[in-house]
Amino acid sequence: MNIRQFGPGHRRTDRAAGSSGVLSSSIFSNDIAQITEFTVTPGGTYGPLRSAGDVVLVVIEGGGWVATHDAHMQLAAGESLHLVRLTPYTVTARELPLRAILVELSAGGGAESARTISASGGGAEE
Repeated sequence: MNIRQFGPGHRRTDRAAGSSGVLSSSIFSNDIAQITEFTVTPGGTYGPLRSAGDVVLVVIEGGGWVATHDAHMQLAAGESLHLVRLTPYTVTARELPLRAILVELSAGGGAESARTISASGGGAEE
């Protein structure tokens, strides 16, 4: 059994390319999935990002916007969004902070890491 703490006091500044006002905490990571809890301060932006596998973004507090290459959607607490692999996306908080869980699945068979990669090809560190 492995208990991992996350949330306030356990987050670090996320250095994903282009991000500002983002704190994150890794909850789980293996060859199949990476699960991250993160916050975006009002006016902050997380991304641009893309993942080698499918992504599920679950908003648990606040709200904001998710922009992809062809859509711009508003999300609020209690809503989730599924993005297919390699879809570039950006998460932005407006008037309220946004707190979410990001589930990134590997591309398949453990051949590629589920790590988030920036749209420009750089990487975010765990």
